[in-house]
Amino acid sequence: MESSPSTGGLSISDATRLRAALIAINRLPRVGAAKVRSLERAFGSLLALPEYTPAEIAQQCKDLSLQMVIDVLQALSSGWAAEEEARAKATNVQILTWLDDLYPETLRALPSAPLCLYCVGNPQLLRQPQIAIIGTRAASLYGKEQAQRFAMRFAAAGMHVTSGLAEGIDSAAHEGALLAGEAAPGKTIAVLGAALDCVYPQSRKPLAIQIARSGGLVVSEYPFGRHADAKTFPQRNRIVAALTKGTLVIETATKGGTLITANYAQEFGRTLYALPGRVDVHSFSGNLRLIRNGDARLVTSPEEILDEFSSLDLQEGQPLPASKPDTDILPPGLSPEEEQLYKALGNDELTVDDLIGRTGLTSVAVSVALVGLRFKRRIQDRPGGRVRRTR
Repeated sequence: MESSPSTGGLSISDATRLRAALIAINRLPRVGAAKVRSLERAFGSLLALPEYTPAEIAQQCKDLSLQMVIDVLQALSSGWAAEEEARAKATNVQILTWLDDLYPETLRALPSAPLCLYCVGNPQLLRQPQIAIIGTRAASLYGKEQAQRFAMRFAAAGMHVTSGLAEGIDSAAHEGALLAGEAAPGKTIAVLGAALDCVYPQSRKPLAIQIARSGGLVVSEYPFGRHADAKTFPQRNRIVAALTKGTLVIETATKGGTLITANYAQEFGRTLYALPGRVDVHSFSGNLRLIRNGDARLVTSPEEILDEFSSLDLQEGQPLPASKPDTDILPPGLSPEEEQLYKALGNDELTVDDLIGRTGLTSVAVSVALVGLRFKRRIQDRPGGRVRRTR
């Protein structure tokens, strides 16, 4: 679906020209929202700038150097916008500016709002309720499992899952939402720290393609050809935090990009959540600090978060389904017998005899399936010969 420009009192022709101006200026790495708004305050519109000399513009806008002004004027007279639009059309990319109806209000309100959003997939998700799931690239197996577990439940309940497509927790969150199935009302949104044609790391490109094809969205504020660098990832993190209703920290140490996103979430007034993690594992030390300092709410299950969002309108005005245990969501990679046992366990602690009675499987089949579930860390042994699902 094409996004129509919001004219805001402008003629259609002027709105189209202004939209092209934003796309062109977006190719200038040093000129962002603050400087564009400064120009608009001083001259009423970007379209008025060619009537003035660079020196006159720089005199009125002290936060722009003379060279920046020259760059802006050159961008306005260039064919950059047409080039970007042609390339977008050829690659099935939709470019949104803050003039377009589909551009999310949560971003438009930011002083550092992206001038443009390059989108592959369903851009309508940008204006629907989301939750961010974030964490370290060097994630533990436990952290990845929890990211998948929470994301699957959120997607099944109709909450879109937003993250940064990095290795580790980010990718596990995207994968968890995808595992909920294409029929699930919740999708996943990947916000890149590079242009859509420069996915970083390259190993995540197949995941990005899968997200877009599954009804989700891959989005970047960067023009074609912009590679990732030390500045682009913190910039990406502000978008992740701003788009969402809340941010869940799965696993992080006391330094890194995860805490940058967490700080943005607090700055933007979003609710911050964190898993407790293990006290003796360094990769959870950031979680513990966030909880100890009162910056994040401790959570151990998706339902604790879903209950807070149960009044939100999701998916074209439909309310979020009532929270229910996530016992019906099956982990990936289970054999048919393992699936039967996993379903039979529910939230209970059961013996082998209990499982035989519930499933109708033979004692040998149950024993073999239990070995497989233990190996995959889906169950844990309890006193009295009982087993239960891992929490």
